[in-house]
Amino acid sequence: MKIALICFTENGFQMEKRLVKLLEAEGHGPCPWVSGRYAMQAASLDHEISFSPVKEGGLSAWAGERFGDSDGLIFIGACGIAVRAIAPYIRDKKTDPAVLAADEKGRFVIPLLSGHLGGANELAERLAAGLAKSGIPAQAVLTTATDVNRRFAVDVFAKEHGLVLDQMKLAKEISAAVLAGEPVGLFSDFPFPGPVPEGLYKDRICPQNIRITVWKKDRKGPEEPGPLRLVPRCVVLGTGCKRGASMEQIWSVAEEAMEREGLDPSAVCGLASIDLKSGEPGLCSLAEKLGVPFFTYTGEELAAVPGAFTESEFVRQVTGVGSVCERAAVAACREASEDTRLLMKKYARDGVTVAAACFIPELFKGSER
Repeated sequence: MKIALICFTENGFQMEKRLVKLLEAEGHGPCPWVSGRYAMQAASLDHEISFSPVKEGGLSAWAGERFGDSDGLIFIGACGIAVRAIAPYIRDKKTDPAVLAADEKGRFVIPLLSGHLGGANELAERLAAGLAKSGIPAQAVLTTATDVNRRFAVDVFAKEHGLVLDQMKLAKEISAAVLAGEPVGLFSDFPFPGPVPEGLYKDRICPQNIRITVWKKDRKGPEEPGPLRLVPRCVVLGTGCKRGASMEQIWSVAEEAMEREGLDPSAVCGLASIDLKSGEPGLCSLAEKLGVPFFTYTGEELAAVPGAFTESEFVRQVTGVGSVCERAAVAACREASEDTRLLMKKYARDGVTVAAACFIPELFKGSER
């Protein structure tokens, strides 16, 4: 996590040094910046940490640049300075970095932006705890709503468990409903381990509902009112293609296959194929585009994968195994969990074949089926 810090006074610089050391101890990459004449003078005489200067009048531009290249910003000084600096760059809670303010004596660490998804609340608590251990009576100042909402906040739950959340408006409504004591239904395509988070009711249709699923189509749970879908990234696409197939061509077939089956593309966490395709440019480029690993297996490894698959004699003659895409998808999923399902059988078009399998995510492992 790359965190940029900025201070404005001599005392602020001393606190910045403390926070930099705490962040380094946690394994973060702190980037200290200094603005203001007295802070600059203090920093120039200090050799414990390296820092970068922000010229007078350049704070707003600095904030804009850090919004683009940092995971978190910490202002050591008045909250008003931080608010004015970041205001032009606030866009969306899913993409904005965590923003915190700390006073020069380190007594208070205050999350200002992206408390849940961006991790500002958690970071504030950790920094306050670290300062307290060093003898400074620090505390993280969280809003009352945040404290109460720890009982269950949809965005926090999704982030902690690697679930894709793309309906932020509905997520806010559900978090507000839980906060108000209203029941929210929970439905899951995977066996859900107990206990169910407070405020949620398993398999009970309520005015607001959540569904954990890899499907775009409702296969389990309420049709109306439309549930908030949380998508676990636990699907591997098994792929095969003729030599020279482009990334666009492969993805077009994959999208078409998933659309036909109702499978959500945001659930995809990997591609898999036979090792003969390990250097296939189209497949390698697609994995890079999706930001997922590309797994490959020998023909012998694929042949050993248990299960019933769509076999092809032609494929066997070319690769030595009668099914590539289905077996490869299952093989990759079995590396994460033996509890693996083939969700989508082979779909072929224009020299490209695609299948899909999923594994049980960590959240649901150990559950009774």
